[in-house]
Amino acid sequence: MTDEYDLIIIGGGINGAAICRDASMRGLKTLLLEMNDFAAGASGHNGRMIHGGLRYLENGDFPMVIEALQERNTLLKIAPHLVKPSTLLIPIFESSRNPAWKVKLGLMALDILAPAGFPRHKKLNKKAAMARIPTFRSQELAGGFLMYDAFAEFAERLTIENVLSAKEYGAELHNYACVTKIVPEPGVGFRVTWQEKNGKKSATARSVVNATGAWTDKVIKNAMGQQSSLTTIALGSFIVVKANENTPNEAVFLESRQDGRPIIVTPWQDNILIGTTDRVVSGDVDEAATSEVEIAYLMDALSNTFKAGTFKRSDIIFTYMGVRPLPFAVGPSRKITRKHVIHHHGLSYAGMISVYGGKLSTFRRLAEDAVNAVFKLRGKRAPKSLTAETPLPGAGQVEQIQFNEGFCLTSATTSRLAKIYGSKSALIIEMAQDTPDLATVIDTDSGAIAAEMVYAVRHEFARSLIDILLRRLMLGHRANRGREVLPHFRNIALRHLGWCDDKIDTDLVEFNNYLNATTGARFWNSNESNPPEREVKK
Repeated sequence: MTDEYDLIIIGGGINGAAICRDASMRGLKTLLLEMNDFAAGASGHNGRMIHGGLRYLENGDFPMVIEALQERNTLLKIAPHLVKPSTLLIPIFESSRNPAWKVKLGLMALDILAPAGFPRHKKLNKKAAMARIPTFRSQELAGGFLMYDAFAEFAERLTIENVLSAKEYGAELHNYACVTKIVPEPGVGFRVTWQEKNGKKSATARSVVNATGAWTDKVIKNAMGQQSSLTTIALGSFIVVKANENTPNEAVFLESRQDGRPIIVTPWQDNILIGTTDRVVSGDVDEAATSEVEIAYLMDALSNTFKAGTFKRSDIIFTYMGVRPLPFAVGPSRKITRKHVIHHHGLSYAGMISVYGGKLSTFRRLAEDAVNAVFKLRGKRAPKSLTAETPLPGAGQVEQIQFNEGFCLTSATTSRLAKIYGSKSALIIEMAQDTPDLATVIDTDSGAIAAEMVYAVRHEFARSLIDILLRRLMLGHRANRGREVLPHFRNIALRHLGWCDDKIDTDLVEFNNYLNATTGARFWNSNESNPPEREVKK
């Protein structure tokens, strides 16, 4: 690996990955460093909506809304396998803080601001709203509205595909590479030092971008030795409950009776995703966690919207939370703009920028603006960004694969592969055909096969069981949390990944700890994690 770059990016969430992709496509020799796994932070712990933000109209943030609406259309074009059109049903109750006329005006504004061709909202009377969601509390329901939006069921994969695209354009990317020092070097730019499992490494670059999200100020303090208060950290918690015959089969946009905050209830991976809370947190960002108060807040909003028994506390499968970096401000986090900020560091750190804020919907535009700023720092005219018209790696046509004689995959498996990997699913199918035991179904509920685990490690930077299940195969967020995979894991890791027993044991313990932290339930034991002896070849 060369140690001289045009640009070093710190942070491998959706923003850092998108900046890396854009910079590489514009010809910059780029290195990205991520202290954990790609998308391990807020990029994998969000509401998964790709939307303009009806609530941002309340704050008068029209530029933010317009940008988000434009980016929604762009993502539907460049990542159609990951970002799909969806509906949002907005119920109106007699006690709603926002009356029907006010919601109507907001939806009309969104329709006007949205690019041409996107479906317009519809008004629903009480009967029509109840027909769509029969478990609404009918006594107070006055009617509702149906708006059209977009949803990224596997939001983590947006980050992974930006990473893969950046690699295709020549970038070097390292996860589990914690930056420890950023030092200006006259005539060179900066020397960045980081810690990996096998020791310290360093490289130089003319420019550095700090895209570490909620860790922005922490990186500035720890790696640069400077105090910083660029960001306000807002924690958003979600709960995931079991779907049943009474839960909604389409997304619902409701409001909390406590403070009017919007909450989205949406079908997700055969469960129901509910969130989010929004509270400012102080102290160490690594210590942030979902509280019982937040769970009670979300359950209260559900009980005020749906009939008794539709959602029960005992139906919660797990929780997750993300920490969002907002521009520093005093006051409620819901009032702080979601527009991204590009901060130029002065004096000896001229040539370095920190990028923070933004939302999932607008990551591509944030990246374009950040790379434009890098070229400006270099005193060069920025080439045109091509990311808005260049599809992500899996966005191509999904080909019909001719199976070898005697080889077969279920329709559940082929459908799943196309949904998660898009056109790249052909590579996984080829791997399974070449090595028949990799066609083994490792999760009957989803149809996932063993080849996906191998593909995740060989081609998608996965380094652990958590990386594989949560951010590559997308099984860790299903109802069984990836439980069915565990008996297969040791055999696959030994045979096809070359991992040793100690590594496998460590991964199983870490995955179990993660489950305990989010659900409090153990899903495996030492006997279950070991396949029959005859199947193990060391």
